[in-house]
Amino acid sequence: MKPWVYLVVLLLILPVQAGLLNPLSIGGIKPDIALAVVFIIGLITGPVEGAFAGMSIGLLQDIGSASLLGLTGLSRGMVGLLSGLLGRRVLDIDNPMIVLFLVALSMAEGLFIALFLQTTYGAVPFLSLVAGRIVPQALYTGLCGLLLLHLTKKKNVLTALTRRELRKER
Repeated sequence: MKPWVYLVVLLLILPVQAGLLNPLSIGGIKPDIALAVVFIIGLITGPVEGAFAGMSIGLLQDIGSASLLGLTGLSRGMVGLLSGLLGRRVLDIDNPMIVLFLVALSMAEGLFIALFLQTTYGAVPFLSLVAGRIVPQALYTGLCGLLLLHLTKKKNVLTALTRRELRKER
């Protein structure tokens, strides 16, 4: 993607995630738009840019939430890398079933963070966390990611944001 798009995404992702998604909260569970954006960036650009975008967005979220510095950056970097590999090798961006991969990656990220917290801090209610938080948030993120991907395809934003080198490659 073009560098100015990354700057806009980095400047707007925290306010959108924190402020505008509060009305969309269902039972205290909000969709993770930042994860959906990382997934879409990985699909569009490939594994290297997806990993760097995921790490930068994750580190920005870590700094903004005062949580463990680097944990979200690592997990979002892996999501960007995997979605880039899937987009380049396996998936068709126009297929609506792509949302299942977003749900799976969202659940994998949630399980990774929950297992990390379980091993480092202990006494984390792992099963109730998975059933009550990780799975519903993954499904909600998948639906919002599908909507976001549909809007970008419908408005032909993907070709406008993609650099010429990547357009020739596809």
